[in-house]
Amino acid sequence: MTNMLALVLIVAIGYWVIIIISRKKRELEQKELQQAEQFLKETQALLKEETSPLSEENTSTHPYREKVAEHFQTEGYNITEISKAEGIDLIGIKDKALVLIRCEEKLKEIKKVDIKLFIAECSVYVDNNPMFKGRSCTRVFATNRPITEEVSLYLRDNPSSIRLLEEI
Repeated sequence: MTNMLALVLIVAIGYWVIIIISRKKRELEQKELQQAEQFLKETQALLKEETSPLSEENTSTHPYREKVAEHFQTEGYNITEISKAEGIDLIGIKDKALVLIRCEEKLKEIKKVDIKLFIAECSVYVDNNPMFKGRSCTRVFATNRPITEEVSLYLRDNPSSIRLLEEI
């Protein structure tokens, strides 16, 4: 009889521990979800303070930039125009992804130094804005200008550093 009572007591304590653990797991998942949502809200608020959204005035003077922005918006990114970051024209955020975009339509041709300068400017921008840490960062150089052979070789050798967007 004592063994049976001890067994029932052990089973009851085990059941109680399992219920507590599962409740704590649910609470932790809810907290993580709330923190992720809060982080997204704060990031978007900071972006709105730091940047000016695309408007009729801005896009009418930069039709190529508008086309690039529309392209990334169709892919699900929230796109804003950056005025404080030299060399970066647009920034896009989607979930945990960050895309930094340079829209170039004025140069005669794109050279390797232009690409390397853009990569450096992106790195400095991400380093100076810790809210982007932990996001997967993609650098996109969008252009409707011809590229040199040197750029083609560089892009082929360094595919994870930058993506070239020519089809817009």
